[in-house]
Amino acid sequence: MQIRIKRRYDKFTRETAFFDENQGDFAPTSEVRKHAANLHQIILDMDKAKAGQSGGSAIPKEILLEALRLDLGLIRGLATAFDLDEPGFLKRFPLADNNETSLLTTADTYLAELAITASDTPAQAAAKTALVARFVAHELPADFVEDLQIDLDAIRGKDTEFDATNVKGVENTAALGRLTKLGMKASTYLDAIMQVKYKGNSDKLRGWESASHLERAPQKAKLITAATSAP
Repeated sequence: MQIRIKRRYDKFTRETAFFDENQGDFAPTSEVRKHAANLHQIILDMDKAKAGQSGGSAIPKEILLEALRLDLGLIRGLATAFDLDEPGFLKRFPLADNNETSLLTTADTYLAELAITASDTPAQAAAKTALVARFVAHELPADFVEDLQIDLDAIRGKDTEFDATNVKGVENTAALGRLTKLGMKASTYLDAIMQVKYKGNSDKLRGWESASHLERAPQKAKLITAATSAP
């Protein structure tokens, strides 16, 4: 199972376990039970698809796009907050439309603001370093720019590497991608409900947030050129 899909599978598993432990907090007819049951079934279906996945190593493009959308949303969310103290800041991080072309173009725009390149002057590199540090200070991962670049590169260059000799493996990989997308939809509903349900219960809310977080790789290949030492 591809690591991006596995992280989401693990997230779904933690979320359903949290619900199972706390289902007594919800009425029998509560909508949350429907979404939790849906997520339980998606996990079972992913297990079946995973068992049949002996080949087809590429990550489905829809999963790559979902990862890119998540990255952009986190950056945009903080930029919206920064704009409250610095009007006009948000213009540097426009909102992406929900289609591939817009997501890719928007990612390029964000990277132009954040990623140091060999052509940057020392002043430009220093300004980007300070801007990245500002986002990191507000709990984005230290390598969030590298994450964004990796997601973008994967969509543009690594999404066609299927093993054509193993059609069944490719089919199961595609099924995992489809199920992961459905799982993220159920997970989004659950998160919205849990945030409302436990807004007055900090212990339960922290428990849910721990269960529902989406893990990142502990280390990424460094794709940004260090230009701060340029003459």
